[in-house]
Amino acid sequence: MAGEYILVVDDEKEIGELLALYLKRERFLYDVVSTGQDAIVKVQNEKPDLVILDVFLPDLEGYEVCKELRKYTDVPILFLSCKDSEWDKVIGLSIGADDYISKPFRANELIARIKAHLRRNRKLKQHVSMIQAEPCILSSQSLKIDLKQHEAFLHNKQLDLSAKEFQLLAFFMNHPKQVLSTEHLLSKIWGYEVAIDTKTVKVHIANLRKKIENDPKEPEKIITVKGVGYKFNEETTKYTSYMD
Repeated sequence: MAGEYILVVDDEKEIGELLALYLKRERFLYDVVSTGQDAIVKVQNEKPDLVILDVFLPDLEGYEVCKELRKYTDVPILFLSCKDSEWDKVIGLSIGADDYISKPFRANELIARIKAHLRRNRKLKQHVSMIQAEPCILSSQSLKIDLKQHEAFLHNKQLDLSAKEFQLLAFFMNHPKQVLSTEHLLSKIWGYEVAIDTKTVKVHIANLRKKIENDPKEPEKIITVKGVGYKFNEETTKYTSYMD
C-alpha cells in the first residue's frame, strides 16, 4: 500500500498540514491543493489513487468538483467536511463520492477508511483484469449488467450508475435471493474490516433503488430484511456473451 498517491483538496492550511503529516507517517505519496480547479488539473494530469475533498473551497463547491472529477476518474473520492448532517452525506454520496467523513475527524478512523478504499480498489482492478478475456453478463428478470463494459440496463435501457452503485448491483446480482448484512456489504464493497459507518450502505442502496425500482419506497428488487440486511429478490443468470 505504501507509495500510493493521495490528493488532498482543502483550503484550510492547518487541515492540509495535518493530513500531510498523517499520510507521510503511513508512507503514502501525497499532494495538497487548496482550490477545486487545481484539483481538477491534478486529477487529469497526475492520476491519484484516491482524493480527499473538502466541501467548502474558495473557487468551486466541493460537490461541483466531485461531479467534474467523475468525468475523468473512478478512483475513491472521500469528502471531508464540517457539514455533518444526514442530508449533506446523502448529497455527497449521491453525486459520486465513495465516503463522507465529518470534521473534526479521528486520525485512526480516517487512515482506516483510506486504506480500506485503496484495498478495495486494488481488488476491483484485479477482478476487472481477470474478466477482460471472458466478458461476464449477469441477467435477471428486469436487469442486465456487463461486468467488462461496466454497463447496466433496466428493461434494456442503460442506467447511469456511480461506481459504487454498479459494484453494489453486481454484488447483489451475483448473490440472488441471499440475505446480505450491512456489515458484509461494507466489507465486500467498501473494504472495511469493521462496520465503521453503516449509513453509507443505506444511502447508496437508497440511491440505487431510485434508479432500478418502480417505487423506491416499496422496493421489489432490492428488499430490506428487517434487522438483518438486504436481498436481491430476482433470480440471476450468468453467461459470457449476449449470444449465449
